[in-house]
Amino acid sequence: MKIKKIIAGVAAAAMACTTMAAMSVSAISTGVVDFEDGDCSFVYMNDLDGGSKATISVADYNDSKWLKVDPEKCDLYTKIWLDLDKMMDRSVATEIAKIEYDIAIVPDTEDGIVGSWIGGEIGSAGGFDKTGANIQASQADPGWSGKPMGDIKMVYDDFGNPAPGAAVGKCGRNWLMKNEKFTLTGANPFVAIMVNGQQTDGRVGDYSIYIDNIKFMDSKGNTLTMGVTPAAEETTAAPEETTAAPAEETTAAPAETEPALVENDDEEIVANDTEVAPAETEAPAEAEPAPAVTEAPAADATTTPAATGNVAVASIAAVMAIAGAAAIVAKKRK
Repeated sequence: MKIKKIIAGVAAAAMACTTMAAMSVSAISTGVVDFEDGDCSFVYMNDLDGGSKATISVADYNDSKWLKVDPEKCDLYTKIWLDLDKMMDRSVATEIAKIEYDIAIVPDTEDGIVGSWIGGEIGSAGGFDKTGANIQASQADPGWSGKPMGDIKMVYDDFGNPAPGAAVGKCGRNWLMKNEKFTLTGANPFVAIMVNGQQTDGRVGDYSIYIDNIKFMDSKGNTLTMGVTPAAEETTAAPEETTAAPAEETTAAPAETEPALVENDDEEIVANDTEVAPAETEAPAEAEPAPAVTEAPAADATTTPAATGNVAVASIAAVMAIAGAAAIVAKKRK
């Protein structure tokens, strides 16, 4: 009965270790990018083929955190590129059928205007040569696809002239054609948000672009989950370090607890039979294999985790070690 309890207890511990290892691998995910965490590492500027250079940051606007892009030349397209591989797993990117986001073009001064017209385009492709060499040819798998981003509401005075204030809108686009869909083999898929402003007299006001609440959806309108799953090599390193000590402690336990199992009179006789087996029994060969059987599983339990880095394997090996020792004691009792 005691042996069964020991085996059951070790088995439960092994299952607990395996469950903890599985639960330790999880990706933090979200359906909407709201920039409240201050992270904009997945955003970069394309200033290699006519786009304006710009400063990227996360700033307070309209009582929350927004991505802020401050272009150097507002009369050029400001090309804001979202690196999809830093935002989601590639398998999720292949499901993208729509994007939505909030945008505000805000004058740099209180009495400033953004221009007589402001507009833009949302583009995408499966690759981009960030070194600047043969940029157009690198936009492939899928190739470049661009569509208007939607209405951006300007501020006008009573006479229909541009007035001071921010131009705002909720913009987006659909990926409807099969050749627009992202693929598993694209080099570095991206979505481009391009903004351009102008005035009829050739002047363009100085402004900053604010973007918030970026959301991707599939063809059924379901919001796609963003968040990149940690690489395999990063998640398997921890179990190798944490399982080495438990494996040794687990296998050492049988050596310490075996004497405790032989406390009553019957068990003492079994213990004495084992100790003097070479002298009292006719077949000493039966007594000699006992240590060999108990030591072999112990060696497996300590070496297997180091070789495989797998918590479950280490736990199972420990169970087998105790089971082997228990079987010998049971045999002796008979």
